[in-house]
Amino acid sequence: MSTKFNKKLFNALAELISKSDRVIINGDFWEGLAIKFDDFLQSDWKRLFPLLKQKDTLYVYGNHDHQIYSDDRVYAFCNQAVTQYRLKTPSHNYLFRHGHEFLFPKHSDKCLRDRVGEAGTAWRRFRLNVAGLVQAVGFGLFGPKILPAFINYIPHDQRSLVGKADQILVCGHTHRPYYNKKSNFIDIGFFSYGWANYMEINATGNFRLINRKY
Repeated sequence: MSTKFNKKLFNALAELISKSDRVIINGDFWEGLAIKFDDFLQSDWKRLFPLLKQKDTLYVYGNHDHQIYSDDRVYAFCNQAVTQYRLKTPSHNYLFRHGHEFLFPKHSDKCLRDRVGEAGTAWRRFRLNVAGLVQAVGFGLFGPKILPAFINYIPHDQRSLVGKADQILVCGHTHRPYYNKKSNFIDIGFFSYGWANYMEINATGNFRLINRKY
C-alpha cells in the first residue's frame, strides 16, 4: 500500500479482517520504497488500523516495509511486530518469515539500508509505478501464475538453515502462490491487483490456501 487509496482493495481487506479471529501480516504491508512512513500513517489506509488492532494482529516485516523504514508507530495497526514468528498448533508447527533474505529476488539488510534515502524520490516512484502497471496488466489477464515457477525454488540446504524440516515455512516474498508438501514450504502470494491470495488456519491448526478474485 502507498498513499494511493484503492476502495475495492480496502473493502476486500476490511471484509476478510472482520471475519477473522486473528491476523498475521507476512510482510510488504506498505510500500516503504515509495513513500515515507509518516505519509502511510496519515493515508486513508489508516481506516484499516482499528480493525487490525481488534484482531490481535501480528506483523512480520518484509523488504518493502523493512523495520528500518518505520518506527514504534507500527503498533498503530498491529499488536506485535517481528521479523519471524513461530506458531504451534495441534496439527502443525508454522514458521512465518517474509522470505526476502533467501527467495528470489534476494534483498539483504545492507541492500535495503542503502535504499532508505530513495523512498519518495521521483526515480523510485517512477520505477515502482512502471512495475505496478506491468503487474496490474499481467495479473489482471492471467492471474498470479503468470510469475515464473523458479522464483518459488528454495534449495534443500537453504531450507534447512531457515527452519526445522517439521515446521511449515510460510513466506510471501515471491508473490506467487505455491505449496510444496515435501519441503514444507508455502508462499502465500499477494493480495492486490484484483487477486486475493491468503492462508486460513483453523482451530485445529490445519491450513487452507485461498486464491480468488475480489
